[in-house]
Amino acid sequence: MTSSARAPELSFWRLNLVGWFAFAVSMSLSRIGRFPIGYMIASKFTMALIGLLISGILLRPVFQRMLAGDPSLPRSITITVIASYATAALWTALHSLIDIQLVRALVEPRAQYSSVWQIFGGTLYDAFAMLSWSVLYVGIKHQRALHLERERSLRAETLAQQARLEALRWQLNPHFLFNALNAISTLVIDNRAKEATTMIARLGDLLRSSLELPATAEVTLAEEMQMVRRYLDIEQVRLGEKLKLEVIVADDAWNALVPPMLLQPLVENAVRHGIAVRREQGHLRISASRASDVLRIMIEDDGPGIAPDAEAGKGIGVANTRERLNHMYANAHGFRIDRGELGGARVGIAIPFRER
Repeated sequence: MTSSARAPELSFWRLNLVGWFAFAVSMSLSRIGRFPIGYMIASKFTMALIGLLISGILLRPVFQRMLAGDPSLPRSITITVIASYATAALWTALHSLIDIQLVRALVEPRAQYSSVWQIFGGTLYDAFAMLSWSVLYVGIKHQRALHLERERSLRAETLAQQARLEALRWQLNPHFLFNALNAISTLVIDNRAKEATTMIARLGDLLRSSLELPATAEVTLAEEMQMVRRYLDIEQVRLGEKLKLEVIVADDAWNALVPPMLLQPLVENAVRHGIAVRREQGHLRISASRASDVLRIMIEDDGPGIAPDAEAGKGIGVANTRERLNHMYANAHGFRIDRGELGGARVGIAIPFRER
């Protein structure tokens, strides 16, 4: 028997011993004054010892086999009652045969049974005690099985949730990589080889950083902003002075936990649809603040406004973000796309504030 299997065995016998010891003490004290205390202790502790052995050696395997078959409620009740009464009859008989010897030794030397049926005289009374033990044992085992099943279900659900979130997270990389390579090809076509080389190097740094992200559900806002800045370094090569960045993050918001790569696809949307389409310099603002137990993040630009696919939530970046937030925070989050103070699109996110 392995140590893991031995532990429940020891636990069962310890609890069973404690239960039957309490039974023996209560029975010994129940008739003080009617019988000698020495006889009561010897008789009731013998009775408890027999009950301990019968319940552990005979009844327990019966119930284990019954519960393993996942029986219906009527079947469980029938088996429990019949098994309890049968073992109670055996319990009564064994105790009676030993108890008569104790009576002769400690109370009345000439005591004897007038008939064989006297040996089973207390079966009905003892059956209630054994049935109580049976109901308690079956109830505990059933409750424990439900608890283990619930734990397995929660573990499976958690693993599925993590796998789904990871799949959503890694969906962003091919999407972003395609856009980045398209931008690099544009630089090459325009004979901007130096900028294309710089952009390839920075793209390598960004992809390396994304691969090194911890395998956790959340990162700090400071870590997330580092990824965003690496992405914007790439865009800065292509757009130059055309991209003006403003970051406003409250001091108490930097350590807030957010999903990894939450901001990058939204910032990418703002650059592509809000900044790159402008002829003059474009303004991109990223802000974050804490309001009580809520973290609020805003991404704004001064571009032409909300792109049709982004407004409907059909773009990969927006749809991916919505789904990730729904998976992680259910109804405890907010996500809004509208026109912001800068005149262009504004994406607002509100999630529960948590710190590492």
